[in-house]
Amino acid sequence: MKLKAALLLSTLALLLVPAVQAQDYTSKSLSLLVYNDGVVQVDYEAETDPSLVRIEVELPGFPYESLLVVDQDGLPLDASVTDKGALVDTLGSTGVVVTYLTSSLTSKTGAIWTLNVTSTITAGITLPQGSTIINLSEVPVEIGTSEDRPYVRMLPGDISVSYITSVFDARGKAQEAIDEAEQHIQEIINSGIIASEALDLLQQANEAFDLADYTTAIQLAAQAKDAADEATADASQAHDMMEVASLAVSEAESEGRTKGLDVAEQLLAQAAAAYETGDYESAYDYAYQSQITALNAVKPQSLTIYMLAAAVLIIGATLYVRLPKKPGKPPELKLGEVDLDAIFQDHPTLRMDDREVIRFIAESGGELFSNEIRERFDIPRTSAWRMLRRLEGLDIIEERKVGGQSLVSIHRRYRR
Repeated sequence: MKLKAALLLSTLALLLVPAVQAQDYTSKSLSLLVYNDGVVQVDYEAETDPSLVRIEVELPGFPYESLLVVDQDGLPLDASVTDKGALVDTLGSTGVVVTYLTSSLTSKTGAIWTLNVTSTITAGITLPQGSTIINLSEVPVEIGTSEDRPYVRMLPGDISVSYITSVFDARGKAQEAIDEAEQHIQEIINSGIIASEALDLLQQANEAFDLADYTTAIQLAAQAKDAADEATADASQAHDMMEVASLAVSEAESEGRTKGLDVAEQLLAQAAAAYETGDYESAYDYAYQSQITALNAVKPQSLTIYMLAAAVLIIGATLYVRLPKKPGKPPELKLGEVDLDAIFQDHPTLRMDDREVIRFIAESGGELFSNEIRERFDIPRTSAWRMLRRLEGLDIIEERKVGGQSLVSIHRRYRR
C-alpha cells in the first residue's frame, strides 16, 4: 500500500515539472486571462540559452494580436510571427516573456463558453469576473476565486474549461459604459463641438443594449467616447489653421498684396462654413489652402512693367541661344530614404505594431495617407488616430492635411 502511494506521488510530481519543448528553450509558465467577450490574454515565460541567436517559441491560439516579447529584464526583443508561434532574437538573453491577445481559444454555444488549450506545462487560467465553472476536462491542481474571478491550475495536456458568465454583471457594466460615454459626449457638445459620429455610435450602443448584446454595447460606447475625442482634436486643429489663414490674409492686405487675395478670402469663408457644420477636416483643408493663397498673393502690376518684363525675357532667351553651351552638371539626387535603424535605435521601447507601421511607411517612400495605414493593418480609425498621435509625439512622424486627408510622413530628422 505504501509502495503504491509513493509511486502515485512520484507520477504526480513528474507531471507538475515543466516540460522542455525543444533543445533551445525550456517552458517555465503559462497563464491565461479570459475576458467577457472571449478574448484571452496569454502570458508565457521560458528560459533560454544566452549563446543562441534565435529560437522559435511555440504558442497556443494563432492568430496572435498585440504580440509583445521581452527578455528577463523587461527589454523588448525583436520577434516575427509564425503559424506555430514566434521567431525571437534572443542572443545574450536567459529568458523570454511573451504576451499577446487571441480570440481562437474560446467558443460559445448558447450561454456556455468553452476554453480549449493544449499545454506542455501546468497552466493557470483566470475566468471573467462573476462567471461560474460548469465543467473541467480533468481534476485541477488548484481551484479558487480572486476578486470575484474564478481561477484554476490544470496539469499539462489537452485542457478544456466550460463556464457561464453573469448576465446581470454584463448588463450593469454595459449600462455603466453607456452612461459614462453619454456624459463625456455631452460635455464635449456643451463646449461647442459637433460630435455627430460619436452620437451615432452612442445610439448604436443603446440599440445593442436593448437587444441584450451587452459586449457589443460596451465596445460601441468606448468607440463613441473615442470619436468624441477625435472630433475635439479635429476641431482644435481646424480652428488653429483658420486663425493662421486669417492672419495671412490680414498681412497680405496690409502690405498691398491684393492680387489673388479674393480667392484666399473665399476659401477662408468656406472653412468657416464647414467648421459651423462640424466638417472639421474640410474646414482645416480650406483654411490651409487659404493660407497658401494669401502667402502667394502679390501686388498688382501695371501693363508697362509687364511689357518690360517680357522684353527682358526675350532678350535673355536670345542671348542664351547664341552663347556657347557649357557641359552641365549631372542633376543632384534628392535623398529621402528613411533611416529605420536610427528610428529603432532612438526608440528601443517601441511596440511591435508601431514598428510594423513605421516599416510600412518607409517601404511606401516615406509617406502615405492615414487611411492606407488603416486598410493595410485592418485597425479601427480611432486606434490608428491614437497610434499616429503617439508616434507624432515622439517626433518619428509628421502629419498634414492634403485634399481633406491626413498625409503621414517620416520626420525629416530620419530622412537621409
